[in-house]
Amino acid sequence: MTTKKAKEYQEGAEQFDRDLDQLRSIVEKLEQGDLSLHESLKLFEQGIALGQKLFEILNRAEGRVEELLATMERVPFGDTDE
Repeated sequence: MTTKKAKEYQEGAEQFDRDLDQLRSIVEKLEQGDLSLHESLKLFEQGIALGQKLFEILNRAEGRVEELLATMERVPFGDTDE
């Protein structure tokens, strides 16, 4: 993996972690139940948007893992005649 790609993956992972932390914070605030309806709806909308973003990132990661696994299946690991 090139240094540029490694840096992009690292930055993406860090952003994912920040977004996940933010989503957890939103959930905690909503579960406390002491927000106004307006504040609750605003946080709920933010949570939905974050959840969709995180879901898309996980789907792309899953696709990449599947690609890598498919590549590995084609690579011989040694003699199987032994």
